[in-house]
Amino acid sequence: MNFASTIHAPCGSIRGGKEDGVYIYKNIPFASVKRWEAPVMVEQLDREAGSEEYGFAPIQPPPAPFWAARSGEPLTFPQSEDCLNLNIWTADPERPKKAVLFWVYGGSYIQGYNYKKGYLPQNFIKAHPEILVIAPNYRVGLMGSMNLSHVTREEKYQFSNNLALLDILCALRWTRKNIEAFGGDPENVTMYGHSAGSNAISHLMAMPMARGLFRRTICQSSFMTDLGTVAYDTSEEIGQKVLELAGVHTLEEALALSAEQVLAVQKQLFSLHFGGSHASKLFSPVEDGLVVKKDPFRAFASGEFNGSEAMIGGSAGEYDQMFRGKTLEECIQFVIARNQDKHVTREDVAAFLALHPEMDPREAVMSIHNELGLSLGGEWIGRAICRKIPVYEYQFQLREDGGKYRAAHGAPSNYVFGTIIPGDAPEEMEPRMMDTWAAFISTGNPNNRSIPTWHRYMPDGEVMVMDTTWKATDGFWKKDFAFWRGRFAANRILHD
Repeated sequence: MNFASTIHAPCGSIRGGKEDGVYIYKNIPFASVKRWEAPVMVEQLDREAGSEEYGFAPIQPPPAPFWAARSGEPLTFPQSEDCLNLNIWTADPERPKKAVLFWVYGGSYIQGYNYKKGYLPQNFIKAHPEILVIAPNYRVGLMGSMNLSHVTREEKYQFSNNLALLDILCALRWTRKNIEAFGGDPENVTMYGHSAGSNAISHLMAMPMARGLFRRTICQSSFMTDLGTVAYDTSEEIGQKVLELAGVHTLEEALALSAEQVLAVQKQLFSLHFGGSHASKLFSPVEDGLVVKKDPFRAFASGEFNGSEAMIGGSAGEYDQMFRGKTLEECIQFVIARNQDKHVTREDVAAFLALHPEMDPREAVMSIHNELGLSLGGEWIGRAICRKIPVYEYQFQLREDGGKYRAAHGAPSNYVFGTIIPGDAPEEMEPRMMDTWAAFISTGNPNNRSIPTWHRYMPDGEVMVMDTTWKATDGFWKKDFAFWRGRFAANRILHD
């Protein structure tokens, strides 16, 4: 990449190049970082920034083979603890007042980086030059969430549980200060993320310290409800086990561990069971009372959340890849074993199948896992906030591999960014997705000439089903939400 542009931002000079008609500013450091400490925003660069290559990815294990093969990602790539860099894409840095899309990658809070092939936005930018895209890195795994209470009470480590959120928050602050130099409108920032990225955004919506840093949100396929938030006592238990497995007893010894040693310990955690106040994933944000309040869903229920418009949705086959090769009986056993926090029984499975006689039984069983682990978490948030702000809910249902498989986790984003599109996909799907997301990013309303009228959501109301044809479907979640609502902790907070 030949450098073709230099931006003089408040933080300093940043070089960028032009690739395939799009200006890209790579590897811009937005914060300095020390292990298990909160990020410190770069107020002033000590030298000209921007490079020909993307910056270091966060420390992480190799990607799962299924997802690497699906997205064409390498199994190895440069990593460092000094990873808090961001990238910016724009068709024209001199065009002012562009809407800003702030992209937050997924990866279960254990993987991911800001230049994955499946989410590079050049094609989206070319189709919609009125939008600028910015994508930061954030720390993942034990580097992004480690409870140190057993070895230190030093103030600088008090946020160690929620460094991923603080990294993203720091990037938002950098964006607000500097993005106008690239032609972006700091008053028109939309956060979009899938999987852990969406989970993080839903937490930021509930965080007072994020107030005023973004205007609207697109949350896709993971949310802070239930499994998406870790209880503090669970994080204490995990932190203690990490020290035990690493054979260390002091903060100094923990800080001296190599990144490889930390990853080796992290891998062992997935074979263990942790108790605590409620079930959760290992590295989701922690209810520490500082960054994340206890019962953060209360912010949505009380109307004290950030953002003026929201899109919420996901894919029909979110977790279906976990079931490949399993018989119907094996699928049932898997769903019961993996949803013990929701107390799923064989009787529940039979009743759910009876509720959906139109569905293939195996896909219906997979839907239980998809809904309890992801989809209905977003529905809870949508129901909580829709009476205060416009909410638009969707489900992406375009099947893959000649109709053999339901839409996979993250599939909508590939069409939005125009990457890794299956050869048999309808020709109009990619521009339709791009136009719909662009309309929402620019105005807060996804309606455009390429889709049927999409009304804002109300409880048990309309959801846009995105398939070979798009259909606004009333009462889409009504039956399933009523069937499972008593299994969610949010049920004791939100009553409607």
